[in-house]
Amino acid sequence: MDRSQLVTGGLLLAAVVLVPGISNYALTQLGYGTLGTAIWYGGYGIGVVLVWALWLRPLDISGPNDRDYPGE
Repeated sequence: MDRSQLVTGGLLLAAVVLVPGISNYALTQLGYGTLGTAIWYGGYGIGVVLVWALWLRPLDISGPNDRDYPGE
């Protein structure tokens, strides 16, 4: 893993955890608990989609029963 991927991962983690959490807390303290909860769920949902799109989707996962497998 090179430095740019590490920085990207750290920024994504910070954005996914900190922004919705702090927004939820601030809005709840101001009396907008429902809006804060919606932002919290939306933030984590977007984070899951980004992790899937950036790291999980590009993985080439294949098993030994694939036609292109040069084994046995």
